[in-house]
Amino acid sequence: AATSIVALGLVACAVIVSQASWTTTTTELQGTTQTLANGLEITDVKQGTGASPSPGDNIKVHYVGKLTNGKIFDQGDINFAFDRGQVIKGWDQGLKGMKVGGERNLRIPPSLGYGSRGTPGGPIPGDATLLFNVKLLAV
Repeated sequence: AATSIVALGLVACAVIVSQASWTTTTTELQGTTQTLANGLEITDVKQGTGASPSPGDNIKVHYVGKLTNGKIFDQGDINFAFDRGQVIKGWDQGLKGMKVGGERNLRIPPSLGYGSRGTPGGPIPGDATLLFNVKLLAV
């Protein structure tokens, strides 16, 4: 009977692990990737140890933005009110839970970026998936 209970426990653990692997993968170089239902992929490259922003907090982020072909379309530092719609939705959602000193890679689908319009006259075409490396510098 004890053997049956242990076996059932192992099967339950295997089911939980296999279900989790559908949305979470791990690579040695980039950390753990979480894929949200809306298609946003979040990879923690480095865990921060500082404060985590709350909605409305003014934050400072360093970023590099690329297209899927590797072309950098923008980079620099930016200050904005967190989770207040001042940046694309992929950023507001992708920075949640991040701590100062942390670094993340975000793979943002068009629906959470610039959509079918892209940036008119700018470097981002319509329906572009965006790749960002972001570092949370301050809250």
